[in-house]
Amino acid sequence: MTEPRAVTCPSCGGSIEIRAAGYTVTLACRYCGSLLDVANEDVRLITAYRRAAKNFAIMPGARGTLFDVEWEVIGALRRRSGSAVWQEFLLFNPYSGYRWLVAADGEWQFGTMLLDRPEDDGMAVSWRGRSFTLEDDAEIETTAVVGEFYWRTARGDTVQGATFANGREQLSRETSADEVTWTQLIPITTEWVEEAFTVEERHMPRAPRPDLAEGFRKAPGMEESDLGFMFFSAMIALFLIFVVQMLLSGPRVCADGRATVEVGAATSAHRIGTIEVRRPWQMVTITVDSDSFNNRWVDLDYSLVNRKTQQSIDAYGIVEFYTGTDSDGPWSEGSHHAETLISQVPRGTYDVFVDAGSHGWPSDPVPGSIDPANPWGSGETVALWFRSCTGGFSWGMFWLMAVLLFSVPGVILWWRNRD
Repeated sequence: MTEPRAVTCPSCGGSIEIRAAGYTVTLACRYCGSLLDVANEDVRLITAYRRAAKNFAIMPGARGTLFDVEWEVIGALRRRSGSAVWQEFLLFNPYSGYRWLVAADGEWQFGTMLLDRPEDDGMAVSWRGRSFTLEDDAEIETTAVVGEFYWRTARGDTVQGATFANGREQLSRETSADEVTWTQLIPITTEWVEEAFTVEERHMPRAPRPDLAEGFRKAPGMEESDLGFMFFSAMIALFLIFVVQMLLSGPRVCADGRATVEVGAATSAHRIGTIEVRRPWQMVTITVDSDSFNNRWVDLDYSLVNRKTQQSIDAYGIVEFYTGTDSDGPWSEGSHHAETLISQVPRGTYDVFVDAGSHGWPSDPVPGSIDPANPWGSGETVALWFRSCTGGFSWGMFWLMAVLLFSVPGVILWWRNRD
């Protein structure tokens, strides 16, 4: 084998060996996945994507002997056409040139590029006196690239691929905008490949199980057209959930109230108003708005007291707003508006009460500001305006349902584009 030439990846700084020096045009960094143009002396960065080379059955750099020739795997591609996926490994020997090793459906093929092109009449081709029949003709997409290649290639490249067969021997034709290439593919045994190279079996592309393929439909997401339908269905379902929640939130009956609490004083009780829950079960939403204050908070303990049974349904709320200045400049946190949602309130008439207590910091009182008649108060007050209404929209539940609905198609989308 010839001595490799070392280059430095301009993206991550990793040192990479070019094994087919003088032939290689494109090199994918094995550390960060950046695509490099090594035809230029300065090793120009074509594109960079931070995805490590992984999940290949054989990694670039491996050496092994096939057909009495020592080959080195200098590049690897992951490709797909429709639901079919496979891996291609570029082999190099300085005296024998390039060959291909293809892993598909748990089996292996050895590929040699043809110099004498077959005679092509569309549905069949003739090569060296033998006829090969068309088996497949579809678009092929490259989904992952690692290593070095003698042509410019990148993730996302597409070609039109056709396969012609004569028994187990195949001729592969790939047509791009620039050229047409032909490759002879012959089957070789898994044992032969495993004797030559270290093969990661868990990364081998597998054929669909026949017992599942016959008599059963493919699982959702397996077909290319399924993903769009799944996202569309999730959007429709989420819209229906929104409509149902809006319908179930009514009828809406509201009561308004106002309270004034003193900062630092004891908690005071206030009656907001009376509401009537007309459904067997309904949500109750209590909103509060306050006047402007800084570095203060108001604890709010709500009670819905059923007039008939005198049973109480309790909930907690808080209004808080803080502001200040630090090394990064002015900052603020909180809001003068708050909302509390009480779920599963049974039918009945309820008096709405709130126990409100206001606090603030810094807690040290201004000298001379303490009233002997009210030693715990500061004299500062906070005005609060309440509105309690039957009904309410649970945004938390809505977004939870959105996550659940889009999780499956989202995972499938990530899985298809993870490389």
